[in-house]
Amino acid sequence: MREALNRVLTWTALILPWGMLVAYLHIFWSYSPQYEYGWLVLPLGLRLFLLRWNAQGDYRRGHGIGASGATALFAFLIAPIWFIRQATTHWSIPGYGLTALIIAYTFAVLGIMGGWRLARQMAIPILFVFCAVKLPLSQEQWLIQSLSRFAAGASVEVLHLFGIPAVHSGNLVILNKGVIGISEACSGIHSLQSLFMVAIFLGEERRMLISLRCFMVGLGVALSLTFNVLRILILSLICLRSGMTDFEQWHDRAGWSILLLSLGIMIFVANELGGKVRSHGNGPPPSLRPMPLWMAATATVWFLATIVGSETWYRIHDTREADARRVEVLWPRRNPTFAPVEIPNRVRDITLCSNGQGGRWQEGDGTDWTVSMLQFGGGPKGTSQWAPMHTPDICFPASGMPLERTYPPAKLKLPGGDMVFQSWEFKRRNHPVFVFYCRHDEGRAEQGDAFLQDAFGVVRALQGQRNLGQQTIEFALAGYDTQENALKALRQRLPALLELRKLKGNGGAPSARSNQ
Repeated sequence: MREALNRVLTWTALILPWGMLVAYLHIFWSYSPQYEYGWLVLPLGLRLFLLRWNAQGDYRRGHGIGASGATALFAFLIAPIWFIRQATTHWSIPGYGLTALIIAYTFAVLGIMGGWRLARQMAIPILFVFCAVKLPLSQEQWLIQSLSRFAAGASVEVLHLFGIPAVHSGNLVILNKGVIGISEACSGIHSLQSLFMVAIFLGEERRMLISLRCFMVGLGVALSLTFNVLRILILSLICLRSGMTDFEQWHDRAGWSILLLSLGIMIFVANELGGKVRSHGNGPPPSLRPMPLWMAATATVWFLATIVGSETWYRIHDTREADARRVEVLWPRRNPTFAPVEIPNRVRDITLCSNGQGGRWQEGDGTDWTVSMLQFGGGPKGTSQWAPMHTPDICFPASGMPLERTYPPAKLKLPGGDMVFQSWEFKRRNHPVFVFYCRHDEGRAEQGDAFLQDAFGVVRALQGQRNLGQQTIEFALAGYDTQENALKALRQRLPALLELRKLKGNGGAPSARSNQ
């Protein structure tokens, strides 16, 4: 009975942190199109783990002092990272830290059970989860934009070979009958990451040589780039033949068809190179031992206390009345040139915002003003983690407006408080467009520079600030010759256009009313 309890607690202490990791990663797997393949990592990783686990030789008994000390250290460090991560969902550092600590903890537990040789043998199945961890924002956007520009440029070149007129501008393919935008969903990052995961899986499943595994990874990259260009070519031809209506209908069909074709090729090549999958073996070696009962019980209680305690802390603060500030847009509807701008559904799908408003008008001096406000809702299944992913320095060049220069942030006053705006200068038809952008967090503390708030994740966690919504406010001003003049005009006009309002509680959405 004692031995059975010991084994149950050992596996519980080993599995609980992985449940915590899945609870974090599922946010991206469920809501981000480029990470939805992450749900396959769980069954595929488990298969690799069982293949290795059941094919081990006999090991000496583990439980060295080093393994026990490492297990205790990593288990202790997981708790504060888990606590901070819930307040900074979109920040990649706690996410990567949590993943790395759980992997290190798993290696240490295996070191106790069968020595460090067993831990090394299980390395690839354990590290496999990194295939589906969200990339840091800067690296992710660099990869997306690079793939988008490559796909758009290569597609235009191939269209020219067939005598079809097309223009490449940023992430756009401009045709006679429409414009095809290469967004995250069709940039190729989804297929690139998916095929990278498949290449790692097939190489490990068939125990290929290192050289063959590298070849499989290279094949996955080549297939992703080639077939994504083919996808855009097919969509371009559909657009030229039938217009944008049929293009929208075939957009997702073409993507999934090409992804399935790529997977079929990868599996065929793996079968030719790596042969059959090796036998499962006869089970784990008999010399493996569980963790000491006291250690397994302590680790299990520690992780349960971390989960329950963290959830209790945030729920206590979630139920309190919050001094949340939200931005209200005062649209100048009495201006005869004012026109509302509808946020297209595709933009909502790309940005994953929960609400969006926009408008444009001309000022008395003939300058053109365009304002957009996106709301990223809070709550356990909120979308606030996606707010930092679509800033003007990313989106405007993608739409064919090159970035000329970046200006220092400016703090501007408006009714209810101050807001910090980042500023850029873009070029549209050889004319400058000055863009001012602010990301507003609906926190209880006084609002500071939204670009620096990630550095204070500990403070937000100690204040119980999780599941809070965010808003992005963007002004695009055309007709000004310098950024100084555009900033001066915005500073004067802003108090009549925006207002920070204190709302009780965390519910509700920001309102918009006309500027009387």
